[in-house]
Amino acid sequence: MPPFLSIVFIGVAPGLFAQVADPIVPDRPGLGESAFLVPEGTFQVETGVNFEWDREDGVHRKSYTYNTTTLRYGVSGSFEIRAAANLQQDYLSKLLSEQISELGLTPWSIGFKARISEHKGWAPRMALLGNLAIPYAASASFRTSYIAPSFLIPMEWDLSDQLLLTVNTGAFWDGERAAPSYFGSVGLDYVLLPRLGLFVESYLDFDAQGSFLPGFDAGTVWRLTPDIQLDLSAGIGLNPEMADGFLNGGVSYRLSRKRGNPKRHTSG
Repeated sequence: MPPFLSIVFIGVAPGLFAQVADPIVPDRPGLGESAFLVPEGTFQVETGVNFEWDREDGVHRKSYTYNTTTLRYGVSGSFEIRAAANLQQDYLSKLLSEQISELGLTPWSIGFKARISEHKGWAPRMALLGNLAIPYAASASFRTSYIAPSFLIPMEWDLSDQLLLTVNTGAFWDGERAAPSYFGSVGLDYVLLPRLGLFVESYLDFDAQGSFLPGFDAGTVWRLTPDIQLDLSAGIGLNPEMADGFLNGGVSYRLSRKRGNPKRHTSG
């Protein structure tokens, strides 16, 4: 969804849906996902901007993603559907020259999230998330050769009323190679104040070719109302094959025809 459409929708949608009482549970801003689903009858918009940079051997690379938007809808209490699209522009600088890619749409995706289990004792709250990245409408600079599937299993443990442990594991295809890459993350969310939360997260990508990409990110979330949450985060790559770092900020907004939402920590 282009940025101006996201803004227009957020502006007019409150008149179409009734608000719910319990706090919103977005998947952003961490790279891992939450095990919570959007409640039945709820439509949720999660959007933001991302800046990534890297400098190596005299070459400076920058990437701006202006509209990292995910749309989610709760079909039932245990199943949601979702779609996502990003607008991206890349810059490559070397000595006195600079190459700028077109501002374009990356492969958009459609997917689902399904509940597997609730947290009970040592057994985690668990879900299955599946996506298909579809290149056909993507801009030439970002188009892949093939449809790219991915799946992820997020797991969560409520360690206390203020502390949440989240673990993600999964695999994804890049749209070019037949072999997948694998992803894992471990994160902690901490409720600092009733509407303010902090999180830290470590993550890792690796594949059969021996590529090993560890990173670390942290940030804060601020819940303006039960239905609106702002976030700000930053991360760094921990080896030379990764981007040096990134900055990310965004907003999540939900609308619902039903009341009642799973109770969870402030820092989604």
